[in-house]
Amino acid sequence: MEFARVSLFVLILGVSLVSTLVQGSFINWVVLGPFYAILTLALGLHIVWIAKWNQLIERPRLLFAGFVLDSFFISLLIYYFGVNQSLFLFLHLVNILLAGIACRGVGALTLSLFTSIFFTAAALFSPEMKALNFFFLLVLNNVAFFSVAGLAGYLSEQLQSVGKELKKTGASLRSAQELNQVLIANIPSGMTSFTDNGEIIQANSSASAILEKENLTQTNWFELFPEAKATENSLFKADVRYAPSVDQEPKTLGMTISKVYSPELQSNVSIALFDDLTKVRQLEYAARQNEKLAAVGGLAAGIAHEIRNPLAGISGSIEMLTQTVTNDDDKKLMKIVLREIDRLNNLITEFLDYARPETPPTDKVDLSPLMNEVLDAIKADNKLRADIEQVRELGSELVILGRRDKLKQVFLNIVLNSYQAMGEAKEPRLIVKAMKAQDKVEVRIRDTGCGMSETTKKKMFEPFHTTKPKGTGLGLAVTHKILEGHGAQVFVESEQGVGTEFILTFPKAN
Repeated sequence: MEFARVSLFVLILGVSLVSTLVQGSFINWVVLGPFYAILTLALGLHIVWIAKWNQLIERPRLLFAGFVLDSFFISLLIYYFGVNQSLFLFLHLVNILLAGIACRGVGALTLSLFTSIFFTAAALFSPEMKALNFFFLLVLNNVAFFSVAGLAGYLSEQLQSVGKELKKTGASLRSAQELNQVLIANIPSGMTSFTDNGEIIQANSSASAILEKENLTQTNWFELFPEAKATENSLFKADVRYAPSVDQEPKTLGMTISKVYSPELQSNVSIALFDDLTKVRQLEYAARQNEKLAAVGGLAAGIAHEIRNPLAGISGSIEMLTQTVTNDDDKKLMKIVLREIDRLNNLITEFLDYARPETPPTDKVDLSPLMNEVLDAIKADNKLRADIEQVRELGSELVILGRRDKLKQVFLNIVLNSYQAMGEAKEPRLIVKAMKAQDKVEVRIRDTGCGMSETTKKKMFEPFHTTKPKGTGLGLAVTHKILEGHGAQVFVESEQGVGTEFILTFPKAN
């Protein structure tokens, strides 16, 4: 507003200077002298007002006084140049209009009253001839002053109302935006938005924590998840595997990606929501495995018990026949039958031991020396490959409640299977880690062997399922049963041609 007022005076001064220079020797300084003095004084006062603008804003009366002085100066210009100088009359109207915007309706009407007084006095005392049309023009201009004052007051009220609405709307938008940002920043799920080229626009703190990357906006989304680029649908929903680095274990992420149109970017933007479901999927797998084993174990235990009785009868009958048979060939065949009956009986006994419920362990067992004992025993076995590198990372005081002989059987079975899986590996390595994890003790046994297919992995703990030519299929089933009796959780990660990792989590002894 102040800029507009100063600009008008500068414009008048500029036009006047050009006109003076063009006239040259026909300059009447008696008329122009007061004119330039008035303009210079008005501009000087406006410069002072601009310098003191902050104080003027806090003092409305001083601000209004500036408009009154402008009206007085404009009336002086009219006094020297006459009422017919429409440019100066226009300055009065602009001054009233600006006063209405700055000081609202009351200020505009008050200024129009001062303007009417100054203008009428300047017109009446000016040397200009007074005719009938002069008085008509005088009245018309005064009516124009008050009309513009009323219009300025109306416009001011409308501007104030619109300003309040805009301020309220702006505050609501800021509040909604801040709430939206707080919600996005604090939701436990990871959330990112990215363009069709994979450029990440925004990511919340949960996304950085799950993906274990600090500056996600400097990373391309499709470098992290190439499988997300393959889909052209507006919705992508699947479990994806993600490894933060080569040395870290991969995670299972439940991910949903949807596309929306962004008016700001004028293009599609994809929004990804994801959670770390590694533990959830492992627990689901363990629950399914336990249900399956419980059903199979209960059925097979009943069948095994029923088979044992006929076997005892057959064995007794064969032994009695051996006493009556004199043919050596027949005796040899009967000994083979008795040997096979004993083998079946031992197998049934082993299986019934598997099916028998485990009693809760009460003894404290330190897993570190137990693991060292198992690894040393395996390394000394001449029947196994001798060039397999053992990497041991065993913590101290890894005490759990358990039965030492049973736990030794568990670790022997797992390590033995790992050794056998690395029979043809080019770089055989067994990595055994044992550490504390909050209120748990975690044991990880990883090999670089042949790995397992998904079908083998799903059935690995089932009784009588084996991939070995002479295996009974009870080794890992018994291992799982013992671990279940110790309250341990068993997770298995395996990939063909890469290797297998057993993750055993035990409750820590209090």
